Amino acid sequence: MIFKKSIKHVLAPQTKFYDSMSADWRPFVMFHHFSNIRSKYCNTDIFGLRFNNFEENNNNCTSIFDEKIVENKKKAVLVGNSGPFGEGATSDQKTVSSYLSKFSDYHFFNLCGRGFSGYQEIVHFLLLVKRIKNLERIVIVSGVIDSFLPYYVKDYDDNLVPTLGHDLFLKAMRSSARGWKNKIFKIIFGKVLDEGINWDRINSLNWKQEFFKKKNNFKNKEKNLDPDQNLRDITDRNMMIWSTIAKGMGVKIDFVLQPVGSWCQKKLSIEEEKIFKEENKSKMQKIYKYVDRQKYILFKNILKNCAEKYGISFLDCNEIFNNKRYDKEWIFLSRFHISDIGSKYMAEALVENLSL
Repeated sequence: MIFKKSIKHVLAPQTKFYDSMSADWRPFVMFHHFSNIRSKYCNTDIFGLRFNNFEENNNNCTSIFDEKIVENKKKAVLVGNSGPFGEGATSDQKTVSSYLSKFSDYHFFNLCGRGFSGYQEIVHFLLLVKRIKNLERIVIVSGVIDSFLPYYVKDYDDNLVPTLGHDLFLKAMRSSARGWKNKIFKIIFGKVLDEGINWDRINSLNWKQEFFKKKNNFKNKEKNLDPDQNLRDITDRNMMIWSTIAKGMGVKIDFVLQPVGSWCQKKLSIEEEKIFKEENKSKMQKIYKYVDRQKYILFKNILKNCAEKYGISFLDCNEIFNNKRYDKEWIFLSRFHISDIGSKYMAEALVENLSL
């Protein structure tokens, strides 16, 4: 029983590869894919970005920005998280960006990052955009990560935005940044002094003031955060930044709310039913509980209002997949990721609805 195979891995063997992919920790974006991954399922370039068709380019280029572009194709970028990145795709050619490059008038560069929040997507774009000349279109396919982070991460700074790996980052940084004297202070006095002391602040010059200062009301500030309001603030700020970028660059921008298994109302395929049932018993359930229909309705209204406020076109892929034509189709490999055929259908819908 210990070695029982996951139902998802049996039905979609390639997902075992993606589940084994670890994070490469990097400045500004926090984490990313490793560079120069080579497999039959996924290939990344020197920046950790995914190729649209590595086999076609073979060893002639080291970066996606050197990919062959069909003559007369305009340039566009796909921005987002693991869904549009192509997590679960059987090959690079079966991703949304690859299909979009085939079906549309644009060549799409895949700038998506697994686990990225909306703000990480912005930072990632800014780090890379200088490498694309004559960019004409930005298509953002995102939403699900931001929809649960303010509820899942409990101690974030409300002026910043929570990220996946938030606790791991803080723990590592606090441990590495504290000097030996600080650590000795905590070992000696940590068990007898007030729990509210911030040991990161203490040094050989200020320890008396920190130990004996008057108590304040900031100790449990994080417990008073309103995740619904934080979700509104995060969304408004991200949309404002994207609008500013698009206007400054003179490019068209679209925001697409990505399809999510617990947000769509299509009739599930046999495979989806089995996978979702297995997920209900997995560790991911602690995240999935924050990604339900109620959250979908709340978040969709927030996105639509912000998109209208900042002049960004908005499209909801969940509404598209609610169409009866997709009933019983195997669209989802997990609640957050779509199959090869799901990526194809999604690309076709984007071409039609966004006039690509």
